[in-house]
Amino acid sequence: MYNERYEHYKKLHPEWSEDQIKAAVSIDMSASNVISKEGKDVSPNDPDIIKSILEGARDWLKEVLPDVFSRVSVFFDKLITSVGEWVQKGLAYAINAIEYLYEKGKTVIDALKTPINSDPSKTVQ
Repeated sequence: MYNERYEHYKKLHPEWSEDQIKAAVSIDMSASNVISKEGKDVSPNDPDIIKSILEGARDWLKEVLPDVFSRVSVFFDKLITSVGEWVQKGLAYAINAIEYLYEKGKTVIDALKTPINSDPSKTVQ
């Protein structure tokens, strides 16, 4: 049976296993459902929205594809329980990048040459 979302992820990531593709499809479908329910102005940075998407994907796999769910459930559980942590890390990274960029008049080129939170004397060539 042809599934457009499945084929999309299979083509995008030919190295992925069937379970990885089905997990991605479940997240894609859940995101569509949450956005439809919450409206187009929903924030992708809202930890509650992210958690809702992941929980919806997990629940769908559990109900529709229990064999796949049994192999990816730990992955989903870890993602769901760490949403707040990785959102905070992402926000901290963005804030550090902005601070670094504007520190002492550095340019975007300078910022790109030096990894954040590293020794500025060691630049990427």
